[in-house]
Amino acid sequence: MLIKIKNWVYSSLILFRRSVRQSLFLGMLYFTFSLFFTPILVVSIGEIKLSPANIILPFIALIYMHFYRELDANKDFDLKYIFGVLKTKFKPLLSLGILSFINVALVIFVFHSDAGLTLEEIKSFSQDTERLLHTLIKIILISLPFLMATWFSPLLIAYNGYGFVRAVKSSLAGTLMFAIPLLLGWVILIGGFIFISLLVIVFFSSLSFLGQNIISLLSSLFLLLSFTTYLSILFIFRYVTYKAIFEISLPIKSK
Repeated sequence: MLIKIKNWVYSSLILFRRSVRQSLFLGMLYFTFSLFFTPILVVSIGEIKLSPANIILPFIALIYMHFYRELDANKDFDLKYIFGVLKTKFKPLLSLGILSFINVALVIFVFHSDAGLTLEEIKSFSQDTERLLHTLIKIILISLPFLMATWFSPLLIAYNGYGFVRAVKSSLAGTLMFAIPLLLGWVILIGGFIFISLLVIVFFSSLSFLGQNIISLLSSLFLLLSFTTYLSILFIFRYVTYKAIFEISLPIKSK
């Protein structure tokens, strides 16, 4: 199992190293979309605000992971081809998007119902540690099945020709069978991100001669760089684990 985890993480880092500039661009694009574009498309249900933009996340995830699939096969990324796949598999991918939207809606509802607060007021809610911990446990229990159901699903729909239901079932089965190595692999990646972030903070804090404003700016830039790197590697990790678990004999080839 340890060898499997090592291979998955190592393969993810190798693919990132082969595409540093593209990966950072993709990571920044995804972060920008989540930060700025998603909050614009908001519908209100009472005091709860939801963004239907979450529905297109499986489409974005598939485009990103297809890029790494082609890179891994030493092929040029064909945007026209993947758009063709998105068009052909629109209905099952849309169903995945709706599933993701339901997950986000449930998470927001739990925040709202447990705290009696809107999203803008969650910051003050964080002062109540006990209630926050209780709510976080609820959110993890709600989100975990959704995460497992959608981890491999876009790739299974696009490359294995699965329908929505079969893709969700297979994704759940795959994540359950390999739950420990998947979890440990993710822990290694998130642990690396946290470790590097702490090093960045400590390093720039020691440069007091630069002034607080410059230190804050440089720290923010490097933390943003670290976060976009983590996002990109996480997409690569999804592809690498899909390849290891499912991509033995694909009925649909890249080109």
